[in-house]
Amino acid sequence: MSLSPILAALVPVTALIVLGLGLRRTPLFSGEDFWAGAERLAYYCLLPVLLFTSVAEVDVTAVPVLRLAVALVVPTLIVSLFIIVLRRVVAADLPAFTSVLQGGIRFNTYIGLSISASLLGPTGGALAAIVAAILVPTVNIVSSLGFEFLRTGRRSVLGLLRVIVLNPLVIGCALGGLWNLSGWALPELVSGVLDPLAAAALPIGLICVGAGLRWFSLREHGAGLVWSTAVKLVVLPGLSLAALVVLDVPAEAAVVGLIFQAIATASSGYVMARQLGGNAELMAALIAAQTVLMLATLPPTLLLAQLVFGV
Repeated sequence: MSLSPILAALVPVTALIVLGLGLRRTPLFSGEDFWAGAERLAYYCLLPVLLFTSVAEVDVTAVPVLRLAVALVVPTLIVSLFIIVLRRVVAADLPAFTSVLQGGIRFNTYIGLSISASLLGPTGGALAAIVAAILVPTVNIVSSLGFEFLRTGRRSVLGLLRVIVLNPLVIGCALGGLWNLSGWALPELVSGVLDPLAAAALPIGLICVGAGLRWFSLREHGAGLVWSTAVKLVVLPGLSLAALVVLDVPAEAAVVGLIFQAIATASSGYVMARQLGGNAELMAALIAAQTVLMLATLPPTLLLAQLVFGV
C-alpha cells in the first residue's frame, strides 16, 4: 500500500461527499424533507443490511477479535476520560462538552467502510464490519453517558440500555453475528434481495454526509473544534496504533481498525446533540471541519501504518 492506493481510495469518498454538498445547494434537491428521508433510509435500513451481510459471511475465526477489540476500545476509553477530566478546559459549558466528547470518539461508518473496502477489497469490507461491531456500541455507550452530565435527575439503566440496543447499526451487527454463529450460508434468494440494498448503503450514505455539511465559525467554536479535532484525528489514532502494535494485531485488521479511529466524526452525533440537549451547532461544525481535515491527516496516518504493519 503506497500513497497512490490511499489517494485512489479517498477520491471516490471525497467525490461523493462533494456531490452531496453540491446537490443540496441546487433547487431540485434543496428540500429538508428529501434529505431527512434519505438519511433515515441509509441509517435505519441500508447500512444495517450492509453490516448484517458483511458480519454474517465473514470468517471470524481468521480474525483475533478479542485483541482487536482491546486495541480499539481501550484507546477510545482513554481519550474519553481525558475529555471528561478536562471538560472545563476543552468546552465552554456542558452542552459544548457533550459535542467535544462525541467529536473526539465517534466515526463516520460510511467513510470507514468505503475506504477499507477500497484499500483492501472484500477482506477490508468484512474487517470493517467487525470493527464497526466492536466500536459502534462502545462509542454509543460513552456518548450516552456523556449526556448524563446535563441531567439533574438520574436516567434508568434500562433507558440507557434501550438507547444502545435499539441502535440500528448494533442490531445489524448483532443479527449478522448470530447468523454467522449458526454456520448457515445466506440463501440465494435472500442474498438476491439484501446484496443490492447493501451496495446502495455507502454511496447514498456518503452523499448524505456531504449534504449535511454546514458552514461554521472558527471564532465562535474555536476551542471545542481544536480540542475535539486534535483528539479525533491525531491523539486517538496515535494511541490506537500503539495498542495495535503492542497486541500484535494482524496487519490488515490493524489497518482497518486504524482507519476507523482516524476518520471524521459521525453525522449521527448532530442528531443526538439536538435531541438530548447538546450543542448542535458545535457538533455540526465538528462534522464539517473533521471531514475536510481528514483528507489531509488520513494519508500520512495510513502511510505510517504501511511502514509499521507492512501492508
